[in-house]
Amino acid sequence: MLREIRANADGAPAVSYIRREYADRPWADRVAVVGAGAADVVLREMSGWTVTAPKAFAEELVRRGARLGRATHRMTCDLSVRRPPAEWANPALPSPLRFESFDRSIDDLLPAWRAAYAPGHPDHRQEYDDDSVLRDRFGMMVAGAAFGALSSLSCVVCDSGAVVAGLVLNHVPGKIPWGGPFITDLFRHPSYPGTGTALLRRTLTRAAASDLRVVGLVVTDTNPALRVYTRHGFEVFDSPVTVTIP
Repeated sequence: MLREIRANADGAPAVSYIRREYADRPWADRVAVVGAGAADVVLREMSGWTVTAPKAFAEELVRRGARLGRATHRMTCDLSVRRPPAEWANPALPSPLRFESFDRSIDDLLPAWRAAYAPGHPDHRQEYDDDSVLRDRFGMMVAGAAFGALSSLSCVVCDSGAVVAGLVLNHVPGKIPWGGPFITDLFRHPSYPGTGTALLRRTLTRAAASDLRVVGLVVTDTNPALRVYTRHGFEVFDSPVTVTIP
């Protein structure tokens, strides 16, 4: 993907990034400082943008007025090195739970998703209390507008027809590790422990069987799920911080 470059007051390159759009907001992803005055340029020219940058640069922006979003780890699991056990393809679920395809309405997903990211969870955001915000978020993911085409490996767990957990896999444009198949969401209702791990194992096994060599994801630094991903073979390759420019 092409990088955009912004120049400092002297006309020299100062900062580069990949431009994306998310939740109706311009997003500068994979920011790189390439010259003097990068923070000045971002604060002067990019009001209202979401910016994902190396930790030191993000901290400088926060000191100068940007709003801290979240610190994250970008991770990949190399399935050619750590091939999942065959029994993970169909993990046992207690009755009446069952795996089902992801062809559900967005409203079917919201109750479990909201319960998963309730107040107190590292990924809870106040704006998620608004159903329309969540519908837009899921709508963009499912339609491929946010992170690339939805994979058929996306899946939900249902209890008597009601969604209680889900895994969203998108084919993110770009080369591995920045692109390729990415788990863009993995959620479960707190009343159904183990269903998130079951979805993860099922997806990794089926991805390997589909000749997908690497699966990626992004996890918040303080999310306990980081330990689960590490145990399942995911390794950190980047640890950026996201901020919002005032």
